[in-house]
Amino acid sequence: MISPPPSFIDIKNGFKSSFDFIRRKSNVDNLFELDNEKFWQSCWIVFFINALVAVLASYGIKASFDISMKANLLPKLLLITVIDISLFAILIYYIFKNLNKDNLFFKFIIPFNWIQAFQAFIMLSFTFFGLFLPASIFLFFGFALIIFVTFALWRLGKDEVGFSGWGAAGLIILSVLTEGGIGLISRSVSKLFI
Repeated sequence: MISPPPSFIDIKNGFKSSFDFIRRKSNVDNLFELDNEKFWQSCWIVFFINALVAVLASYGIKASFDISMKANLLPKLLLITVIDISLFAILIYYIFKNLNKDNLFFKFIIPFNWIQAFQAFIMLSFTFFGLFLPASIFLFFGFALIIFVTFALWRLGKDEVGFSGWGAAGLIILSVLTEGGIGLISRSVSKLFI
């Protein structure tokens, strides 16, 4: 059964745990609670952060879109988010199951989701501050954040779960390909109906 969304305390703890893992303060077992409820909370937070980004992308775009196009964009972005979260979790589960590592599924997917949500939240903050301060500052910090987060996700797959370096990189690439592939398919399908 799907657990309810995380509370603000859960979100704070998840972001703090993500930040501590990125900074190598401790390992996953000491930072994250690894159970079914926390899995669903990690999925919820990825959905909420991506939904916030989707709202800003569909209604905050400074372009000459008409309102009907903006109204059609938001549901598509939210649907892509739900499909991406579900598909990636299913793919990871079956990869782990086929490699006899299904007992490590929560150890990988929960921190992975929280770290991605933390990165998206920080990047969203950079976007807001970029409205008031020079954007070049945040471009540098954003690039550095992406490098640190990518390395943390790689370390998650390699050190915490026990994949090889290439296997851990493959899990990150799978995440990018899943999200990008769903976006491309959605774009192609939407052109058929417009």
